[in-house]
Amino acid sequence: MAALSSIAALLLVATNALDTLFVEQRAVGSFQQATRLAVSPQGWIYVIDAERNAVFLLNDGESAVAAVGGYGWTATTFDRPTGLATDGLNVYVSDYNNHRIQRFDRFLNFVSSFTTRDTDFVAARFGYPRGVALSRLGDMFILDSDNSRIVKFVGSGAFERSFGGIDDQRGKVEQPIKILVGSNDHVYVLEQGRLLEFDYFGNYVQTIGLGILNDARGFDVGEGRIVVAAKDTLYWFSDRGQLLRLTPTGTLLTSSPLGSLEDVALVRDRLYLLTAKKLLWFNVVPVDD
Repeated sequence: MAALSSIAALLLVATNALDTLFVEQRAVGSFQQATRLAVSPQGWIYVIDAERNAVFLLNDGESAVAAVGGYGWTATTFDRPTGLATDGLNVYVSDYNNHRIQRFDRFLNFVSSFTTRDTDFVAARFGYPRGVALSRLGDMFILDSDNSRIVKFVGSGAFERSFGGIDDQRGKVEQPIKILVGSNDHVYVLEQGRLLEFDYFGNYVQTIGLGILNDARGFDVGEGRIVVAAKDTLYWFSDRGQLLRLTPTGTLLTSSPLGSLEDVALVRDRLYLLTAKKLLWFNVVPVDD
């Protein structure tokens, strides 16, 4: 292990990333095409396998302890699941081609379905949901790729507002990939080449990573920092949008080749990285200069 630590230190020096060491603790999963990752406050891990049209609960173990899905349109099947969100009690899945948000309990037992595609209230309609996010107040934000916007519903399911649409010049959503609500109650929307930030009421705040990000796949927002996963690089930003550092995946100490990144989660001193085939987690260790 001492030899591995020495190799990792040399790699960090080579990339000028002297402040942090990422040490792989475990790699699990045998996914076919994993795309999305969510970690509950209790540390339970949920992964979408798009090829299987399924969601898996890993629960920090060696293999999945629960799963739901398969291709279809029943309450417990999906037609292209695209996004995940959890508050620790419930898990929400955006079911793209079924035009709905499916809600499960934390063990992945079906609870309810939410759709507005056939409502007479035009402003509340969403067609093909690309992602879903929850606020700490229980409100739900849906990436409506059909209309290129974000739709906000309060905890009761009532429509409140939409934003990021065609009339929002600075914060216009174009090709959204993932949506999250940060601990500051701001809403973040990732696209391949930028990260859009809005306040809780849908007002545009800033664009992060424009001209820097390339082929972004996933991201997470932590206390005072944002991490974006591209194919082979992690981009670290401050909450003000300043680029702090880059972490090429080749500098991470792993037991086997990592592969292309699909998503990322940052929970206190643990970093989770999702590839198409497996999930890895790393301890985040400060390194003295």
